[in-house]
Formats: sequence, structure tokens, C-alpha cells
Amino acid sequence: MNKIIKELLNDTSKASTVVGASNALIAEMVERAGFDGIWVSSFELHAWNLLPDANILNTADYFDTISKISDRINLPILVDSDEGGPSAINTIRMTREYEKAGASAMCFEDNPSPKRCSFYGMKAELEKPEIMCGKIRAAVEKRLDTDFSVIARTEALIQKHGIDVAIERAHMYTEEGCDGFLIHSKSKEPDEIFEFAERYHNEGIKTPLVCVPTTYNQVTLNQLEDAGFSLVIYANYSVRATVMALQKVFEDIKNGNSLSAANEDVVPMDTIFDLIRVDKLKKAQTKYGS
Repeated sequence: MNKIIKELLNDTSKASTVVGASNALIAEMVERAGFDGIWVSSFELHAWNLLPDANILNTADYFDTISKISDRINLPILVDSDEGGPSAINTIRMTREYEKAGASAMCFEDNPSPKRCSFYGMKAELEKPEIMCGKIRAAVEKRLDTDFSVIARTEALIQKHGIDVAIERAHMYTEEGCDGFLIHSKSKEPDEIFEFAERYHNEGIKTPLVCVPTTYNQVTLNQLEDAGFSLVIYANYSVRATVMALQKVFEDIKNGNSLSAANEDVVPMDTIFDLIRVDKLKKAQTKYGS
């Protein structure tokens, strides 16, 4: 049986990896590639629906995506829950609905509501500590199962408040009982998060540490592991890779005036049949006669 996110967070033998996948087909490929879990990203899920990452999709939209992935995939699911909703009451519903849909963890951040994607640069302040702490406490106390993990994320470095504020937030959020703490950074190099991690551990904070190395993506998993990170989120590459591949395919077909112009850039149909488990369909039809 695959581990749940809480087990990945607390596994001191290695840093685990969860990969962005906002539909079941991509999640299947993540599992076959040997990663440890699925990251249902707000950025990616909005992008697949041709929307900016700006709190446009709701809890029901996420429930639908999570349930379809969890029905087909064995890997544990970590859900990007934006800022946890406008209030702790919304956070409670998110927590319970995502659990029921099949997720084993959620992550939310201290951006004020309505949340805007960090990469857009549209916010310049952090959520008030008492509001963020209330959301964490609500999620922890009202979750259906204590095995469901609540990961708190700070945007302190993103918003240029510095490491001191990030550490202050780390102490606050861990005191409220979060199961993991995510430090986010837009730096092109990992120095900032390494400095934070050293301070974090030197101050005796025991909550497992999480990061998302999107901008400082040359950092290796071994380096992050050595710095004391328990969980690493590889975000948004699935949607970005898909866009690049399809742009080329469609351009080749259009310019070549034939579908065959893209033959070298597509997998055989049998590959798709294998991914979607047509063999199981045939066995079920034989067994049940329909």
C-alpha cells in the first residue's frame, strides 16, 4: 500500500516528491514514473480550464478533480487549497470535502483573500496572523481523520518580508498544530531557502519542512534532502510540457497539411490503451457479459 502524505512528511530516510497533476491521466503517468504523490495545483487546475489562478474555481470543482484522480490512482493526493477560503468556516468545508474526495492532505497559504497567484505579483501583504492561525486550527480540529495532513505555507519570502518574518510565521503556524510547513520563494537560486531551513532547524522547529523549487529548479533533490526538507513539490511542469508539445504538434499538422506531419510527436494508440487500462475493460466485459 502506498504511503499517505503524513507518512511522507515524517519519513526521515529521504525527501519525498509529489508532482503536479490535475487529471487522472497525468496522475497515472506520475505514478508510473515512480514519484511519491500527486499535487493538485490551483495554478494547473485553473490553467486547464483556461482561467488565471485567482480563486475562480470553487470547492466543488476541486472535489470533482480529486475524486476522479483518487478513483483511479493509488498515490496520495496533496491539494493546493489557496488561502483556505475567505474565513475559517470555509476552511472547515474545504478540509472535510477534500478528505471525502480522497485526498490525504491540503496546503494553504497566508495570502489575504481573495488569493492571487504568487507569480502574478498582485499582493504585497500577508494575511493577519490571527486569521491564518484560526484557519489552521479549524482545519486541524475539524478534519474527519487525524491522518489527513494540514500543511501551512508562508509567502513571507515571496512578499519580501524577509527570513525573520518567515521564521516568526513558522513558529506561529506550528504552534497551531500544522503537520507540515511550506516555505515558498521566487528566488532564482536556492540560497534563500537553504538559509531559512538552517534557521528553522536551529530554532528547534520539529514540523516537517516542504518546498516548491519552481524558480530555483536546478537544485537537486539530494541538496534539499541534506537541507532538511521532508517533502518537495514539483509543480506546474505537466501543464507547461503539454502546452509546448501541443503547440508543436498543431503547428506541424497545420504547416504540413496532413495529420501525418506530427506522427513522430505522438505515442501509438496502444500506449493510450495501456494507460487507460483497456485490458481491464476487456476482462470485465468477459466476466460480466456486457
